[in-house]
Parts: sequence; C-alpha cells; structure tokens
Amino acid sequence: MPDIIVTAWKCYGHDRGYATAADGTKLGWIDAKTAAVIIEDGADAVAVKSALEAWLAARVSDTSEPPILVSGANTPITSVVEDATPVAEPEPEPAPAPVPEPEPVAEVPWTDLAANRPGDGVRALAKEAWASDKAESKLFAYGARIFDVNTNERAWRKGAMGEEYVGEKLEPLRKRGWHLLHSVPVGKGDSDIDHIAIGPGGVFTINSKKHDGKKIWVAKYQMRVNGTPVPYLRNSRHEASRAKKLLEPHVDFEVPVMGCVVVLTGSIVPEVTYRDMPDDVRVLDKWDVPRWFKKRAGILTPDQVEALYEVARRSTTWKPVS
Repeated sequence: MPDIIVTAWKCYGHDRGYATAADGTKLGWIDAKTAAVIIEDGADAVAVKSALEAWLAARVSDTSEPPILVSGANTPITSVVEDATPVAEPEPEPAPAPVPEPEPVAEVPWTDLAANRPGDGVRALAKEAWASDKAESKLFAYGARIFDVNTNERAWRKGAMGEEYVGEKLEPLRKRGWHLLHSVPVGKGDSDIDHIAIGPGGVFTINSKKHDGKKIWVAKYQMRVNGTPVPYLRNSRHEASRAKKLLEPHVDFEVPVMGCVVVLTGSIVPEVTYRDMPDDVRVLDKWDVPRWFKKRAGILTPDQVEALYEVARRSTTWKPVS
C-alpha cells in the first residue's frame, strides 16, 4: 500500500482526520468525536481504516495534532511536516427553495343538458310571447289562436311541436349506441341547437323545420319554401362548424360533425323535391328519421362516442361562463 498521509482538520464544528495518498488522492476520513470512518470509493479499506484509527489513537496522547505518515498498513507511525495543508471539506450546497404548491383549480359548475326535452328552448319563447300578447290584449291573443294568425307566439309554438316530433323519431337510436341531446343553448344563449345526435356514425347537429302544407325544394346551394329562398343550409353549416370547434378542444381526436335539416310538411307523403343534395348538409324528411342515421358507416369507437357525450352534455362546453 502506498504511503498514507493523515491530516487533522477542524471547521464548521467538525473535528476530523483526512487520509490522502502521496499524490494527493483522497482516501477517506475519521471523525475524532465519534471514531466513525468513511472510506472513499476505490481506496484500500483495511489499510486506510488502520491508518486513520492509528492517527486517532496517537492524537489522543499528543495534543499538537501534527499530520502523520503511514508507509504501509503495518509501518510504525512517524511525524511528518507540521505545516501540511488541511483537506477542506466541500461547502454544503444551499437548500433548494421551496416550490409552492399549485392552487387547486376549482371546477366550473355546469348544467347537465341531458335533462333538456325536445323543444324546451322555443317552448319557453312561446310562453314569453303568449304572456306578452295577453298583457297587451287578451282579445287579440285568444283571437289569434282561434284563427291561427301568424304571430311570434304561433311560430315558436309550432317550432316546439316540430322539435318534439323529431325528438321522438330519434329515440330508437339510443338502442344502437347513440346519445341524444335536445335544445342545446349555444353562445350567449340567444340561439340553440334543436338536436345533437352522437353515435358510431359521427356527430350530427339537427335542425327541425315545420312547414305544414308547404312545398320544399332542395338544391346543392339553396333551399326554398313555397318558392321563397330560406337560409337553412347556411345556418346548418354554421351550426355544425361551431359545434366542431367547441367539442374538439376537449378530446384528443378529430370530431366529424355534419349538419342536418329535417323538414316536416304535415303530409303523409312529404312535399320535398330534391334537385341536388348539398355536399356538407343533409336534408331529410320525416321518413328518413331515424333510418338515415342507422345506415351511417361507423367512424367513431364506443369509447370516442362516450367521451364526446360527456363533453357535449355539459352546458359550459357550449357557452361562456359569466
């Protein structure tokens, strides 16, 4: 074993003897108070421990605490230079700054839209209009109903009836793994989506349009009711696009959304003429529901359907929280 030099060191309240080789390699140290010995990796544990314990024994009888030289494991201890440089203990690293605990994120309260019934939104508007009409003139209000006058109250009431009808027609889809939502308020609450169907075939925003006794004409870029253009295709595209933007941030997959318009003409044979079917909106009559949805090819897995439903049923998905 090469010569081992043991040097006394006192600092920071410690009293130790440090062992180094002749070339300065650190070998270990001994605590003068507890006699605990620490051996560095790669050092000869037996020789270093023997040298450190011999230094401690000699130090007890000699208070001058000179460094000692050990020329091997069994070589007698002899004093060496008195001015040996002590081996400094590394400065202790500062304790890391405490990391503040993140404040818990409070869950925003939401309403479960699964409880909404078909036509809830427009039915509420019809009640408001009816109350307003009666407040202005009960005679006019009741007379308008008796003679089926075109009033705002009548329009909302007929709209609610159409949504109720389509909602009932959609119900069988539930047995095929679909979920349905009705009267979904969107944005600031000044509009709603009549129905949303979520199933293996994708996500569909469905707009019910009740036009008893009217003729419907459908082309690729336009719809007409008794010859008058109506904005149903444009509105349906916008509705589907907005639904896609609101749903996708909550899931990790692309959400296929398509807009649908269901027209009700009040006749056994629907008065609907199709010149061309639009590419991105499907126009259906009463006999197409729910048959058309059942025939859609599966593009969503059951897990994806459930994930979308859990997002879509939350009111906070569709409008900002004040």
